[in-house]
Amino acid sequence: MSTQPARFILHPTDFSAGSQLAFAHALRLALTNQSNLSLLHVGEDTYEDWDRFPAIRSTLERWKLIEPGTARREIREKIGVGIEKVIAESEDVVTSIVNYLDHRPIDLLVLSTHGRDGLSAWIHPSTAEKIAHQAHMPTLFVPNNSHGCVSLETGEVTMKRVLVPVDHQPRSDEAIERAVRALEAYGTEDAKLTLLHVGSNEMPSVNIPDVPWHVEQVVIPSGDPATEIEAFSAEYKSNVIVMVTEGVHGFLDILRGTTTDKVLRHAPCPVLAIPS
Repeated sequence: MSTQPARFILHPTDFSAGSQLAFAHALRLALTNQSNLSLLHVGEDTYEDWDRFPAIRSTLERWKLIEPGTARREIREKIGVGIEKVIAESEDVVTSIVNYLDHRPIDLLVLSTHGRDGLSAWIHPSTAEKIAHQAHMPTLFVPNNSHGCVSLETGEVTMKRVLVPVDHQPRSDEAIERAVRALEAYGTEDAKLTLLHVGSNEMPSVNIPDVPWHVEQVVIPSGDPATEIEAFSAEYKSNVIVMVTEGVHGFLDILRGTTTDKVLRHAPCPVLAIPS
C-alpha cells in the first residue's frame, strides 16, 4: 500500500462540541499536506444544518493563517487547501458516509470518537467503528475527551511521543512509515518513536527506520494487547498511536471488537488505524 501523503481528506461531523477537536486535526492535516478537505454532515434539515458546520474562517483567523476579513474567494489561494461542506440528506449515517467514500477519491478519514464501556460497547459498536469497518482506508480517530495533538486555539501540533504497536502478523511496516512521516512533519528534536510488542518475549522482525529521533523497542511478555497499549500510551503520554488493523474476521470480533476497536474506546490520544 502506498504511503504517499493524503490528498483528499474526509471529516464527517455531527456538529457536537466533541467533534471540534477532530475537525482541528483534519484541518491541520489538510494544511500540512496541501490536501482537499471535505466536511460531511448527514442530516435532514439542510437549511438549518448548513450554518452549523465548523467555522473554518474564524479557525484560520485564530490560527493566524489569514487576516480578519479575508474574502472567501481568497482563502484557498492563501492556504493552498480546497475546503467543501457537504450535507447528505439521510437518517442512516454509516451508509451515507460509506456511499460518499465509494464515489469520491478519499485517502484519509478523520473521525471523532466517544469512549464506550461494558455491555453497550459489545452490543452497539460506535458509529466510528462501524464506518471504519466498512471504509477499509486509513482512519484517524480523535477521542473527544483526549488531549489530542493539535491545539484548537492555535493549530500548533505536539508530536513528541509516537507509539506503534507491532506484532508478528499483520506486519507493521506501513504503520512505522506513517509514524516517521508524522515525526518528519511535526516532530521536535527530542521526539521519540516507540515500537511496542505485547504477548511474547520476542520482538517481531520489523524494519527499524534510520531517523534522527530516538527509536526504542519495548516488549511486554503477557497481557491483553489493547489494555497494555492503552496503559503504556497513557503512562508515557503518547501524542498519537499508529497501528495496523486486520479488521473483523468472525462473530466474536463483531461482538467484542478488534484490538484496534478496544484501543479506541479508551485511547488517551488520537489513533491512526491502517488496514493491513
